Amino acid sequence: MVDRDPTPVERRFLDMIAKLKQSDAIDVRGERKGDISDVVEDTAAGFALLEELFGITLDPALVDHHVRYWELGIHWYEAGASVGAGGEFVLRELVDALMSGPPDAGSVRDEEEAALFGELRVIDYLPDSGESAFAAVRLAKDTLAPRTWVHWFPHGLFELELDYPGYLEALLLTRGFYGWQFLYADVRLADPAYAPLADLIRTGLDFLAAALPDPRYEELETRLADRLR
Repeated sequence: MVDRDPTPVERRFLDMIAKLKQSDAIDVRGERKGDISDVVEDTAAGFALLEELFGITLDPALVDHHVRYWELGIHWYEAGASVGAGGEFVLRELVDALMSGPPDAGSVRDEEEAALFGELRVIDYLPDSGESAFAAVRLAKDTLAPRTWVHWFPHGLFELELDYPGYLEALLLTRGFYGWQFLYADVRLADPAYAPLADLIRTGLDFLAAALPDPRYEELETRLADRLR
């Protein structure tokens, strides 16, 4: 395997993963770092091939947020805690994700959701935690729709206030703690049906504030408070 130099956005993810691994407050259960395919080593060429083969045109601005590794992620938990904070993400390379087709629609609740599943392409998933969840982009007229989506069983699909670059930026900030996507969804977490999810988010935020302080968490706290009203 050729060791290719990371791009700026790839370096940010690699640095975030390294800091999680180096923290005494965190136990790492797994890590994934796939190869960079020759097809997408040059991002512009990879985007052009996607358009040629599948008719999908990507905004050239996405070049700056293209993580070329076939997959990249980490699975972590609060060290020494039988019940505590945790997180996981596995980013899929965007061109491969778009070529791979829609997710399995076996858990959809109605025909409308089934139709939406057909337009989704998975960009981030949780293979090791036991949580049945993924994040996706949506195809619309042979390009990406402005918003990303999250599916979390048993709650279903939610549109997020994030485009693809915004999803990556939020993932970098949250370190992938469980449930973080719902801070960007139109959802009332005070509803008893969402109590376990709200607890996951509260636990994750509290842990990050103690283990990896960052003043930008204030935005996440505001988002959580808004959804708990």
